[in-house]
Amino acid sequence: METNTSTYTINTINWPERQFLTKRATVPFNKLSDFFKENYGTLYSFIGQAGLRPDGMPCAFYYKIDEVKNETDLAAAIAVQGNIPDTGTLEKVILPASKVVTTMHIGSYETMVPAYQAMDKYLADNGLKKELMIEEYLSDPMIDKDPAKWKTNIYFLVK
Repeated sequence: METNTSTYTINTINWPERQFLTKRATVPFNKLSDFFKENYGTLYSFIGQAGLRPDGMPCAFYYKIDEVKNETDLAAAIAVQGNIPDTGTLEKVILPASKVVTTMHIGSYETMVPAYQAMDKYLADNGLKKELMIEEYLSDPMIDKDPAKWKTNIYFLVK
């Protein structure tokens, strides 16, 4: 099912069960970039040392966003193929097969609010409840220096 809400095309898809290696924390908004730089490096290092393979682009899981405290409970996440061994400080998360609402945002991370507003409107219009917000980063800011070209898939796991 596809719907166009302003400039965003919103699709409803069926997401298969996926396994992720994650690092979760509560992080102030102004420290998100540092959190991602540090933890994606840690995640990819563990994946390589364990002989595993990434199964997609890096993601972030947003469990809670607190606009008053300017912080978010989130996880840096990488989908992984294979059996993830015990990691100590990292967490294995299995997302079950789910109904997912999705759109793509093109531009800097600071300009994503309209995409989220379009997604929230779609949920309200269709009587759906958001369970988890996921951003999948298709562009690497270390390689592509032009934020206007960055691509991010936004997923809402819904009920």
